[in-house]
Amino acid sequence: MRKVRNLVRWGVPAVALLVCLSASAAAAQPAEPDQATRDAASAHFRAGRDAFTAGDFETALTEFRAANEAIPASRALSYIGQCLHKLNRQIEALHTFRQYVELYPNPTTERDQTAMQEVKDWIDELEDVVGKVQVSVALSGATVLVDGQVIGNAPLADAVEVVQGPHTFRAEMEGYRAAEETLTVAAGQASTVTLIPTPLQTTATVNLSANVPGAAATLDGTALGMLPFAGDIEAGVHQLEVAAEGYETARLAITLQAGQPFARAVELVPLPEADEAWYEKWWVWTIAGVVVAGAATGIVLGTMGGDTMPDSDWQVGLQ
Repeated sequence: MRKVRNLVRWGVPAVALLVCLSASAAAAQPAEPDQATRDAASAHFRAGRDAFTAGDFETALTEFRAANEAIPASRALSYIGQCLHKLNRQIEALHTFRQYVELYPNPTTERDQTAMQEVKDWIDELEDVVGKVQVSVALSGATVLVDGQVIGNAPLADAVEVVQGPHTFRAEMEGYRAAEETLTVAAGQASTVTLIPTPLQTTATVNLSANVPGAAATLDGTALGMLPFAGDIEAGVHQLEVAAEGYETARLAITLQAGQPFARAVELVPLPEADEAWYEKWWVWTIAGVVVAGAATGIVLGTMGGDTMPDSDWQVGLQ
């Protein structure tokens, strides 16, 4: 009874596992092409071979690629490499022949063995005229081009293979000035090129002055110091204030364009003279002095009273 339980316990999962593995293996096998696909592949291959014989390698390349896309085959891939070789697209041809060796490493028939040897000979021939360049780009994510053709984004994991001779390497990224360098590559040798894209200018060169020595300026609330001022400021619209003691503060908006110089001479206007208070005016106190003097005289005369004049030296002298 225990054996039955163990069989149920372990046997059922094992069977389920085998079923899953079998299903996975079946799924991994490419589906057999239908007859229509076979016919299309054959038609493209024959058309490619006819064009190749006629020396029309562009057409042959198109047809062989269509045939290989319908049904991957070693012969079609070999012809693709040969077409690229004839069209002087040597690096693409080299990569295609290497792909051939990777996909079909164990030829069994004599014809396939001969084809493999031919492919390896072409690889040796091409590698004799190819050099490697390690392209280093200071800006991660930049698009890397060789002779105008995009080869990937920085950083590049592998060295770039190019046919011997001069080649132009370029790195591009939005918001940066492209970096470009031309390098003459020697066959069989490794070279290095470093590309450093630089940020596009985002500032303007600004010169500020004022008609008052020592006037102080602020930009968007940040002090610039005493004028005159010269320096680089981010492009855009800014609020400028210029102030000096005894002058009205000048407030104005300035628009700066990246890469464009900007100069402004600020004219400060003196503050108007403040009106004097009534008690500070000279004529008020002059009138007040006259009034006070007159009042004092009246007081003196009033205290004498009647017709009697007080005795005095000058009065006695009049009698």
